[in-house]
Amino acid sequence: MLRAAVFHMMAVLLLATATVGSPAGKVLHSKSSQGYEDKHSAGHSVSRRSVDMTHSKAHTDDSHLPRDVIPNAYHLELRPFPEEGYFTGRVRINVTCQRATNAITLHAHENLHIAHSEVTVRQLGGGPPPSKPEDPSIKRDRPFNDKGSAAASVFPLTISSTKKEPSKQWYVITLTDNLKKNVTYQLDLSFSGNLTSDTTQGFFRASYQLHRTKEQRWFAATKLSSNSARRVFPCFDEPELKAPFAISVAKNNHMMALSNMPIKLNIEIINETGWTWVHFQTTPPISTYSVAVAVLDLESTSAITKGGVSVTVFARTNFLSEVQGVAGKASLILEFIEDYLTVPFPLPKLDLVALPHYSDAEPANHWGLTMLKESDFMNEDAESWRLAVEIAHQWLSHLVTPTSLGDARINKALANYVAMLAAKQNKWNWNPVTSYSLYYEYSKRHPSAGLGSQEEYIKVTKIQWLLRMLNYTLTEVTFRDGLAKFLQEKKFKTFNEDEVWGALTSQAREDMTLAEPATVQQIAKSWVTKDRLPVVCVTRDYQDDSACVEQHVFLKEHPQNASEREAVLWWVPLIYITPNNMEPHGPVIWMKDERHTNINNLPGPDSFIILNPDEIGLFMVNYDQQNWALLLDHLRGPGSQIPAVTRAKLLHDAWNLAYAGELDIATALNMTLFLEQETELAVWEAMFTMIDHLGRRIGGTNAGLKFEGYARFLLTRLTQSLGTPQPDESSEKAKLQSRAHSFLCQLGHQPCVANAREAYSKWMQNEDPNAGNLVPEQYICTVFQWGTVEEWEFGLQRLIELPADRKQSERYYLLKTLAGCPRQEEKVERILYITLLEDNDNFTDSDVRLVLSMLTGGSTGYTTLFKFLSQNWEELRQRLSGKPGLWEYLVYSATDMFKTLDGYNMVSELYVTHQGEFGTAEQIVEQALCTINAEAQWSDVNLPAMETWLDKHPSVNTNTTE
Repeated sequence: MLRAAVFHMMAVLLLATATVGSPAGKVLHSKSSQGYEDKHSAGHSVSRRSVDMTHSKAHTDDSHLPRDVIPNAYHLELRPFPEEGYFTGRVRINVTCQRATNAITLHAHENLHIAHSEVTVRQLGGGPPPSKPEDPSIKRDRPFNDKGSAAASVFPLTISSTKKEPSKQWYVITLTDNLKKNVTYQLDLSFSGNLTSDTTQGFFRASYQLHRTKEQRWFAATKLSSNSARRVFPCFDEPELKAPFAISVAKNNHMMALSNMPIKLNIEIINETGWTWVHFQTTPPISTYSVAVAVLDLESTSAITKGGVSVTVFARTNFLSEVQGVAGKASLILEFIEDYLTVPFPLPKLDLVALPHYSDAEPANHWGLTMLKESDFMNEDAESWRLAVEIAHQWLSHLVTPTSLGDARINKALANYVAMLAAKQNKWNWNPVTSYSLYYEYSKRHPSAGLGSQEEYIKVTKIQWLLRMLNYTLTEVTFRDGLAKFLQEKKFKTFNEDEVWGALTSQAREDMTLAEPATVQQIAKSWVTKDRLPVVCVTRDYQDDSACVEQHVFLKEHPQNASEREAVLWWVPLIYITPNNMEPHGPVIWMKDERHTNINNLPGPDSFIILNPDEIGLFMVNYDQQNWALLLDHLRGPGSQIPAVTRAKLLHDAWNLAYAGELDIATALNMTLFLEQETELAVWEAMFTMIDHLGRRIGGTNAGLKFEGYARFLLTRLTQSLGTPQPDESSEKAKLQSRAHSFLCQLGHQPCVANAREAYSKWMQNEDPNAGNLVPEQYICTVFQWGTVEEWEFGLQRLIELPADRKQSERYYLLKTLAGCPRQEEKVERILYITLLEDNDNFTDSDVRLVLSMLTGGSTGYTTLFKFLSQNWEELRQRLSGKPGLWEYLVYSATDMFKTLDGYNMVSELYVTHQGEFGTAEQIVEQALCTINAEAQWSDVNLPAMETWLDKHPSVNTNTTE
């Protein structure tokens, strides 16, 4: 094993020498690290742990470090050994004493080994030396000061003990004497640790094969988000404790080293041929999570921005062709953000790395160095969006840094918003965040329940929409200048959410775009703090050209809580367009936490109004019947000028309001009639969502079958008007063609089903069907849905016989489609029998949960599941007696999805028959009955009305497989 060298530095550098390395490295590869702890703790009292199984998430809510001392500067030395799987290092931290104390507390992960006996604390000038002089036999390097030169006056302090506090991930150094207020000290710690391979948090390693020689190459890199810097080096691991970093990395000469800043100097390591210390320029003040180090062997391509920033993209040799042009694109993004924020990029370079076998969903974003998956560069549209988001974070996560997790939401939202502007500016195809998921989530009985990691995404997306609303209502100039003011005031510092709103309020006052006493904080808090969204009802008075406007909570699921509908209020901007004025302008009026208000001076009774055009605010709008009729007449007439986003919003709002019982279903269906001549993707996305959601709700009914026929008619007309896909057509048109084709297949369009089954037959005829799936993924569900039982059984057999070396994602997709796609009961019964009643090792409890979850998505699934539970009650109850969570989920999935009176009667009969036998699921079925009763009331009113409307309008019922 390689031995670490003595750290050599020139006098002009920040560091002197320090011996770290190989003994620790050897111990890290032994079965126990206790020998290392014992060997390096002599002379100090050291607290050891045995096995600490506390989940790392528990540390995200740690109490803050004491503020007795705060860091001024770091010099971090790291030497990774990617192939061997460990690293060594040394860190020197200059700290200033804020108040007298004899303890210095910083962060160190429990798995980071610190050489306790080598820890030193020294006073750097600022008063008389401590009472006990330094032992002259101890030779240590001369400390550096925060200017980067050697400190003139150095006084060592006596350490009485060092200890770890694993529950807090703290490392505490206790001194015999108190530190003096306003005096600077230097901590010096040597450490070592393992490079992780099962996670990308901290300091991780991975390998890949060279394309031609198949030689294995190892690399190491950091990802220090989520309190992970403490896994790599002892530090003050809190965002607000920013300090400059001088970073040095040792690497083998066939590798390259990257960090936040450009290279300052390379020095060959004496007595170690082929090894070099790479010393990087000192960073501006940064948080520990912004620190970046990578040691790898890649090729590069680069570009220079107009402002002189070097943008370099690194990739494997055989992947370099995939990233050609990325550096130029990233340069354009960087230049746009500089111009938009009026804050120059503060670093001299930005490196982007296409990291082989990087598996994390989120890039490793550090200041000046971002590492992404290779797949992030393989789709041009996704690549542009990802690059824009990650580059925006260079300003909005690193130049200014959120203080806490709650504040991190606004910086993510700001980065997404600025990225959206960059994509639009450069006319790149990108997928704007739609509001549909937000309305869906916040209209449920229990919003955010069971969302897990998606809850954070939902909250960030809502703030992004809030920023968009503020850009409209405060004016783009005020919003932009307010952001620039915020960045200038907080650069190299941390911030909280209120400081963003405060900067916007200050700018709005200056520009007179928000009248006192209103503040942006008031507006923002009314949206950010609520897990609900409003609906605004506009009732026009056509005699005096006015309208009464009322707001209340939008609740789509039944039963609805009447008191909740009335209790919550928002600051809502009222902006509208008319046939003679299609350009939205500043708000006519703000609804300031009030239930009702009035709008005057509206156009005459022959002209529609559209409130909230372009979805300026995150709220739905309902109108009186006459205004809905005026809107439909205009949309179906020639020369409509209503923008596509607004057309989509009208369609979306109409069917959601009908879904919630706030608009009659005939009016909502009327709003789909203009789709006969519609070819914009944004509008059809709203209809695709309607087909999906409404189809699930009314599936299995006569109205459901007729609605499917109507949807097939509209989609067939659409595909005919779009024509045959061409190689040179726009990606938006291609996506619309693909989406339309997918939904036609889902609805049983006969030509589509025939194509899918023909493709599937080739897989069935293959001599070795387990060698791989030969069918395009978009055809699998179609075959399982409309194909024969034999075809479905073939897919089931492929799942059972799937080789162990195949990707789990392939197994997951097969199981999901086998359960969720079929419309024949015998297929559903089969998957239920083999997963719940057969004794086999092919299916885990997680598999069963996935099957149950997929069955709730359609009437065939949950109806067959209900019958299966009823018919196998005793056996299922016995088999799941030791798994109460799975039993509860089974009962919930089998009973909660019904929407009609017939469904209510079925569940009610099951409840009466087995009352007292449900165990922990008793309350679940009782709640299901309450829910079904409310849903059945909607069905009783709306299903007959739907049938009446559909019988009067065109549909094609002959081109389905049924």
